[in-house]
Amino acid sequence: MPDAIRNAASSVPQTPVTGELPAPPEDSACPPPLAWTDVLQAFREQSEPFEASTDELRFNGRSMGEGPPLYFLNGLSQTCELFCLTVWLLREQFRCVLIDYPDDARDLKALASLVPAAADHLGDEHFDLCACSFGSSVAIELLLNSPERIRHLVLQGPLVKFRMSRPERLCCRVTGWLPGNIDRLPMRRRVMENNHRLWFPPFDHSRWEWVLDDTGNVPTTAVMRRLRMLHGMDYTDRLNDIGTPALVVSSEGEAFRHRESAAILNKRLPQVQFEELSNCGHLPFATHPHRLANLIRPFLLGEAES
Repeated sequence: MPDAIRNAASSVPQTPVTGELPAPPEDSACPPPLAWTDVLQAFREQSEPFEASTDELRFNGRSMGEGPPLYFLNGLSQTCELFCLTVWLLREQFRCVLIDYPDDARDLKALASLVPAAADHLGDEHFDLCACSFGSSVAIELLLNSPERIRHLVLQGPLVKFRMSRPERLCCRVTGWLPGNIDRLPMRRRVMENNHRLWFPPFDHSRWEWVLDDTGNVPTTAVMRRLRMLHGMDYTDRLNDIGTPALVVSSEGEAFRHRESAAILNKRLPQVQFEELSNCGHLPFATHPHRLANLIRPFLLGEAES
């Protein structure tokens, strides 16, 4: 973690990680923010790393917590560490399992195979699955081919169809040859600022820098390969085949394609609960983890929200 980020975070008043997380006042709907730097460090120290493989790929992951297994699939240009704040809030009810995509995966089917491979490695016959953005496409691919092991499904900022224009495809193919990580691309920071900065806590600039750092720390070739996996994808007409109970979470500030996909899922899935997060943006697991965890927890445990 860059020193500048750590130093900036040290002056922000946040919830300490040691001991029990303090409960918010009864008349407050907004709990105190997590000290993300301490949570990330605790996640790295307390989570258990593992390595597993499919017939084609070797990959790494981490697990943390106690209870029934809850697997996570992250977005296009993210590492599994971006889920650490949400995992921290869920760790007492669920054993959270996070997977980092291998850079050499070739298609969504190959990525979908990572989840049952990790479950076999960890001895989980059945599990819940939480996926965001690009990860939701991987999750749907898995559900359509191997639904029997997944008890519940959470899709946040989903993508059920995606098509690039010809210039976008050309740019993606050319960019995919560039060496280094995605943070080296011109205009990446400005695009991220325009799409996501508004929704981050205004009192903690360091959290924004952390997300910028994490999402930029993925090879450009891998990100562009994943984008090409999505081109032409359209699961719309197959969603009726998914009988798994699903929670679909859409957020204010997301791109149109994500909100459109959430609406399609809400209409087409046979067993669906739909939730809208206001003032939240596309990365609630990093910007508003309490709000996201408060949706996930009662849905998976079968409890009515208080």
